[in-house]
Amino acid sequence: MSHLNNHKEYKEISAIYDYVSMCTHCGNCKYGYEWGAATNFADMLCVQGSKYNFDSYRGSRGKVSLARSLLHGRIGWDDTVAHILFTCTECGACQQMCETDIKPYILRMFEALRSEAWKQNIAVPANIKAWSSTIGNNYNPYKEKHEKRLDWLPPEFKSKVNKKAEYIYFAGCTASYRRKEIARATVKLLDKLKVDWTVVDDEWCCASPVLRTGQYDLAKAFVEHNAALPDKYKAGAFITTCSGCFRTLSRDYKMDPPEGYTDKYGKLLQNTKVLHTTHLLEEMLNKGEIEFTGKFNKKVTYHDPCHLGRHAEVYETPRNVLKAIPGINLVEMYKNRKFSFCCGAGGGVRGGFADYSLETAYKRVKEAESTGAELLTSACPFCYTNLHDAIEMNKSPLKMEDIVEILEPIVKRK
Repeated sequence: MSHLNNHKEYKEISAIYDYVSMCTHCGNCKYGYEWGAATNFADMLCVQGSKYNFDSYRGSRGKVSLARSLLHGRIGWDDTVAHILFTCTECGACQQMCETDIKPYILRMFEALRSEAWKQNIAVPANIKAWSSTIGNNYNPYKEKHEKRLDWLPPEFKSKVNKKAEYIYFAGCTASYRRKEIARATVKLLDKLKVDWTVVDDEWCCASPVLRTGQYDLAKAFVEHNAALPDKYKAGAFITTCSGCFRTLSRDYKMDPPEGYTDKYGKLLQNTKVLHTTHLLEEMLNKGEIEFTGKFNKKVTYHDPCHLGRHAEVYETPRNVLKAIPGINLVEMYKNRKFSFCCGAGGGVRGGFADYSLETAYKRVKEAESTGAELLTSACPFCYTNLHDAIEMNKSPLKMEDIVEILEPIVKRK
């Protein structure tokens, strides 16, 4: 097959070929590093590279080589290519470290490669195929019934369903079906703080799992459906506890490439704010609207979710909320903020390669243990699930709580 024909066939990669060509193969993407008078840091940040070691798996450089070689007909699609593409968690560490003009397009390139992979007869992970085959009917990747999406809601809040409100609490699939304690803590917290909120029974998956795994056509119905919810319920904002939902609603729905997908789905939610719960809490704290009714006398370390941190550049807001809690002792892991180590769940990896995903989570748990913290916290139900499971499986002394679970028992509206 000629070079030209490959470009015609692989449209998603060809569309960003000019940016892919800008990679200099310097290798900076394989590691995290920063030198200066105040900060010195160097370590392996690529969870895929730390597991599989070969250069093809480390950072963005290996995937650039794949993209170029596929387009030029030097290699063909096979199961090894699929393994390289689908074992990446899309944490964004390589993008963070890149110093060339390909930098903004790296994550888009990963998803474009996965999109092309679906069209080939190669080993897309069976578990990803399984949930992909049912998500169009269930509207969630957990193969749960859509009718049970709000089963987590405490009985005293049933009157809130589908009511017009300032905020739609977009719980997301993981909190709705797997981490119900986070969803319940969130609505209790919102109610105690007298926030005007609602939940809706026609919330669908935000489409993050579908987009991150390159299933662009499948994502379209989800994006269009959820984008219509604010007008339907006269809401001015979405609020999310899930970092994946926040990243998807605030970037994929709203922003032009490479950050978002307005090229495929149009400019959506332009008049709708998208807030993570920590944004709202920080805003209310700054206005003096929150009063603490108790203390949290524990040593805590915070894990940066990749979708909230590197993907959306929200680092300080969750920390500012935690630092405001009376009695808390917040300590940092060595790998934090833009240098954070992924929990191992993202990019379809928890669904496609559970053992490797949990092995990665335990690396993060061990780092959390090394701080001497009693409690590991985060701001994402998906990170919570993977880290909590690693803690349980390895009998770690650490406890796991989401930020909203920490706050809910000890606050009220001033």
